[in-house]
Amino acid sequence: MKRTLTALVLAIALSGCTTIERTPFTQREQAEAVIPGIPDARFWADAPDAGERMAPAFARADGETSMLALSGGSDNGAYGAGLLNGWTQSGTRPDFAIVTGVSTGALIAPFAFLGADQDVTLERLYTTISARDIYKLRFPLAIPASPSAASTAPLARMIAATMTDALIDRVAREQARGRRLFVGTANLDAQRMVIWNMGAIAASRAPGRYALFRQILLASSSIPALFPPVMISAQAGGRTISEMHVDGGTTAQILTLPNAAIVSGRAVPLASRMHLYLIVNNKLNGAFHLVSPKTIPIASQSFSLNLRSSLSGSIDVSYLYAVAHGVDFNLSYIARDYPGDDHKSFDTAFMRRLFADGRELGAKGGFWKKRPPTPSE
Repeated sequence: MKRTLTALVLAIALSGCTTIERTPFTQREQAEAVIPGIPDARFWADAPDAGERMAPAFARADGETSMLALSGGSDNGAYGAGLLNGWTQSGTRPDFAIVTGVSTGALIAPFAFLGADQDVTLERLYTTISARDIYKLRFPLAIPASPSAASTAPLARMIAATMTDALIDRVAREQARGRRLFVGTANLDAQRMVIWNMGAIAASRAPGRYALFRQILLASSSIPALFPPVMISAQAGGRTISEMHVDGGTTAQILTLPNAAIVSGRAVPLASRMHLYLIVNNKLNGAFHLVSPKTIPIASQSFSLNLRSSLSGSIDVSYLYAVAHGVDFNLSYIARDYPGDDHKSFDTAFMRRLFADGRELGAKGGFWKKRPPTPSE
């Protein structure tokens, strides 16, 4: 009876397992890999010409151009969604030439790119959902044999329902105008960040363009280990390979200007007439918190510190580049003393409050910081 019960428990556990079958491929094949039918679908973030490839062909009549970068931050994305809504109400929100997004910022980015008529969708996404709309935890005994602790099937369904074929076609039309939408993912095999040209994907005639567009949004939001990686098909040397992509925040919490462009010291096109807006769906300076001497609290606090330090470093470097090349730098982030650090993941009440506060701030105008905060701010 004991052996039968054990076998039954294992059978139930394994029934919840999800495995990923992979055919090995080489580093050379990865370097050569392309998306079938969409040759300009993507490029490496550390490529020497990454800055030039992100340049828009769009500018206002006066020659001015604007770039919006949306950071990761999980459910804190409610801040960015609310800020955009309020910014629209203030009457000062520009028509962005470039929009970039990573993680939760990637989910916001297409709607911010398409304009103010998508504000209602952003409000619905960040004020009505809960954890069950994002992920489903696996049976505990199944986790060791699975690629993640949870399934993102609910999130995939939400992306499919909101990012419709018609909206993707609108992205394609904006691409034709010269505007650019970019989303970052982390290629775990190559250990490099990939920048996806979402407008080029939308404007292509590849039969799988709609599915790929949604796949990339899911991949950029897939926190490694917690959520499963997204397998994206590419072709190399005449055969199909399956790449493993995860949350873009694994490599960079915000996508402003590629590091190669910053390190080179070269000014990107239109730099002196560019307005750079960074919306950080997070706090930049952590508040004091006495850590419990246990494994999970220590790991959680360490992970949070690592992400925040990386994010702050990216923003500092972007600021220095902007100052050096005459770029108008604008930054908004969640205040260090904002309450709710201990809220449950994707708590609807917390997200509604954060969205409302972000919207109120945006509607008032004048909320942009012209430099990164000091440690005491």
